[in-house]
Amino acid sequence: MKILFGIYRQDSGVIKIFDDEVRFISPHDAIDKKIGMVHQHFMLIEDFTVLENIILGYEKTKNFKLDVKGTEVILNELIEKYNLGLELNKKVSDISISGQQKTEILKLLYRRSEILIFDEPTAVLSPVEVKEFFKIIDTFKADGKTIILITHKLNEVKEISDRVSVLRRGKLVYETDNNRKQLDINKLSNAIVGEELSGKDFHLNKIPDTNPENINFLTLKNIHLKKKYVSALNGLDLELKKGEILGICGVEGNGQNEIVDIITGLEKNYQGSINSVTENISLVPDDRLKKGMIKEYSIGENIFLKNEKSFFITKKDLTGMSENIINKYDVRVSDVNSPLGSLSGGNQQKAIFAREIELDNDILIFSHPTRGVDINATLFIHSTITAQRNKGKAVLLISSDLDELISLSDRLSVLYNGRIVRTFGNEELRSFTEDKLLPEIDAKTNQSLYEEIGKLMIGIAD
Repeated sequence: MKILFGIYRQDSGVIKIFDDEVRFISPHDAIDKKIGMVHQHFMLIEDFTVLENIILGYEKTKNFKLDVKGTEVILNELIEKYNLGLELNKKVSDISISGQQKTEILKLLYRRSEILIFDEPTAVLSPVEVKEFFKIIDTFKADGKTIILITHKLNEVKEISDRVSVLRRGKLVYETDNNRKQLDINKLSNAIVGEELSGKDFHLNKIPDTNPENINFLTLKNIHLKKKYVSALNGLDLELKKGEILGICGVEGNGQNEIVDIITGLEKNYQGSINSVTENISLVPDDRLKKGMIKEYSIGENIFLKNEKSFFITKKDLTGMSENIINKYDVRVSDVNSPLGSLSGGNQQKAIFAREIELDNDILIFSHPTRGVDINATLFIHSTITAQRNKGKAVLLISSDLDELISLSDRLSVLYNGRIVRTFGNEELRSFTEDKLLPEIDAKTNQSLYEEIGKLMIGIAD
């Protein structure tokens, strides 16, 4: 997709648009051909407004001055037509993840893009926001636009795609025709992974007896937190036990990040009490680029960042650290000393995930651990999380993927408006789903639990 958008140049081969051969030198060339791309990590300037981000580089002028009023008219018409619900004068840093994505979409519309590329667009969205996004996609399709949607979520592939192509190791290995109803999910998943999925451990529902004393590794009691004079947490109570996976779900912006910041010591200005058995806590953050790594550093250098035992290390030792993670966790790199930022998003995630597991801490926090990774990596991450639980570790799992949470969690807490409004126990969760390999593509999964959780996530309680 980066070749198609002019970021990379192909070494060989041909790109044709409407039978015309093209060769892009830069993204400007692609944009001139009405190609637009929404990247997995948004390309927005947080201190700029929505309006400023959209027009940057493509400013309209009138009488040698920036035509702000004329631009606002055009943008507001697009916002209304596609039901984007954006406020042009708001700073990007003050709007939701969903709002940031809509800002990127509005940028494409402003540039009159006809071929739209979306890279993992639903990875950061809640189930409700995914439905809204798909409505926008349907509108684009009705307008005659071409949409390329990159995703690892097979249920979404079946719901929204007209045709499906599978790439594996840089080659096209599977394609379907226009008949969405005849899409074989098993064939599709096997094509993605490159092998039969049967026999792989996805998760274990039976909890080993690693905590007969019912020990709490972490307790948060009556936590209140205000940020920018707005309540972020409102009397939050949370208990994380030894040998369990506690799932946290909720629409993003309801206190998930603040919980993580308090537990890891990044946020000190809270009221209430927190008790933990240890200060050594592993964290796989929700944003790997901003919070999880230094992209110019190698895998070994990123691992050494968390080494508390030594301030000095040889290049040979760093290479050894990289090789250990690459081999043990199947991180795919062109060179052992490649910058972590040059890897694909999935391989970056596996490297960060591996670093935190190797620390062998008692408390593990995973915030959206499988965001933007493929099925094979997801299976590996899920089985590793379960294995850590089985060793007696306390796992806090935060995700926007309900299938992931329901299938992995021993208890599942729903977060709304800065507090936990309901916690589902293990027996409740297991009564709604069977132990299946890929529960997210199982049509028989009981929807009543999803509906109940969905209502709780948006503040509608029976």
